[in-house]
Amino acid sequence: MKEIELRFQVPPAQWEAVHRWVHGEADAAGTGAHRERLRASYFDTPERHLARSGYALRLRLEGDTWVQTLKGAAPDGMTRLEHNVPVGDAVPGPVPALDLSRHADHPAGQGLMALLERLGQPALQALFRTDIERLSRAFATPYGEVELALDRGALLAGEFPDERRTPVAELEIELKQGDPRAVLEVARDWAIGQFGLTLELRTKALRGDLLARGEAAAPMQASAPAVWRAGQTQAQALATLLQSVVEPVIGNASQILTGIHQPEHLHQLRVALRRLRVGVELLAAVARTGPQTEPQTDLQTDAQTDPEADLWALRSLAEGARQLGRLLAAARDADAQALAPWRHDLEQAWQQATVAVPAEAELATLCPRPLEGPPPSELLADRVWQGWMLSIVAWLVRGGPMHGPIEAVVLEVARLGDKALHLARRFDKLDVQGRHHLRRRLRRWKMALEMTGGLKAIDKGPSRETAKQMARVQAVQKPLGELNDLEMGLVQARAALVRAVATGRADDAARAGFELAWLLPVRDAALGRMRRRVKRLKR
Repeated sequence: MKEIELRFQVPPAQWEAVHRWVHGEADAAGTGAHRERLRASYFDTPERHLARSGYALRLRLEGDTWVQTLKGAAPDGMTRLEHNVPVGDAVPGPVPALDLSRHADHPAGQGLMALLERLGQPALQALFRTDIERLSRAFATPYGEVELALDRGALLAGEFPDERRTPVAELEIELKQGDPRAVLEVARDWAIGQFGLTLELRTKALRGDLLARGEAAAPMQASAPAVWRAGQTQAQALATLLQSVVEPVIGNASQILTGIHQPEHLHQLRVALRRLRVGVELLAAVARTGPQTEPQTDLQTDAQTDPEADLWALRSLAEGARQLGRLLAAARDADAQALAPWRHDLEQAWQQATVAVPAEAELATLCPRPLEGPPPSELLADRVWQGWMLSIVAWLVRGGPMHGPIEAVVLEVARLGDKALHLARRFDKLDVQGRHHLRRRLRRWKMALEMTGGLKAIDKGPSRETAKQMARVQAVQKPLGELNDLEMGLVQARAALVRAVATGRADDAARAGFELAWLLPVRDAALGRMRRRVKRLKR
């Protein structure tokens, strides 16, 4: 069967309110919320082949019954293949033996067995455990019935006295019958709207695996281009695009929301936001609405009565990506400054030019300037942006309002290229902002080429000419980013010098003045190289 659910993290401040809501009141038949203890062991190879391939395999004690469960990958953040097999009644003793043949007739089981066969049938072992108290009840909506499941407990790895644990406090909303919109409506109105909860794409299996490996943060989800194929409709191309951004947007956001993340989590999230914006804008520019050419679900029939309104709503998805990307820009810029390749050389030059460097000044060079404004975790937790991320999943469920052929976007890509080339020809006259604008135009053109390169290709990759064009654009766009980092460093150094002089801090003024003197010739040299590169850029 397919499991359709959404998962939310529940912060301590909201636990009691969410608990009261899930508990509810008994109905006329005397039935209400159900409480049970769930203890499970999760299995994988020592190298974590199952987790890396999107599988979760467990044996869980549910009440008095052991159940073996296999879950497949989640392509859209909401749907997972799931197969449950009761093993037998609980008896005193160890966990029952694992038997993969129990899933032999299920697609997820067949995929797992094929994976293990390719790997040479490696041994599976229990790597971590869960001990959860679950409160659950049915919840009726106009679109169907969902199950609310409020989990509290812990993930556990290792044995006493070296046992490690991670707390669990989350709400799951799972479709039991009806339309998937039932899950989306409850998530929007209650989980996000009423309680301000945050989407969680990291499964218990993933977090338990991190605990077993002693790692604090899940690996970043890299953003990859959505590749559109000849013969697709615009609605199908939209689905391809949305599927490609679920993990890098919502998955990376889930990790950032914990307050523990690497710079690459934020970087890949912003790359995915750009790809989403570029793709939606391309589709919206050529959208042709009209009668459905395929059978409609009840959801499509009900939701697509006004194609123009749907198209406007879709454009708002792109606008949301733009605004969220801008709000996260300050944090990403701070990361880029701290990690800039030239910063190490600057620090070495400063060390050689001074007798002693105060400890505070050394720290300032590692994190050049404090982040202004709220941290990314606070921004992403806002109800507005949680609702916007939920809309990505909602669009995947409902489908797009455009029904024309995808090939129409090729002309729009060409227009993006013309705009970028027109600005590039004026490179010598561009100021700092103008060069930054050129960089953004080149980036949009490159992302559009990545999406549409396969439309003219015979094989599954971009055509040879498109690949060459992407390489030419990348050869200019990437150095422009490095030049932008240098120019941002100059802006920060000038601001630091002004603050130091105004407050009479001689040490800080000396450091800021040194940075200015060191960065100016480095920036000028990079600018000279850029002029030569831009001249080689052509259609």
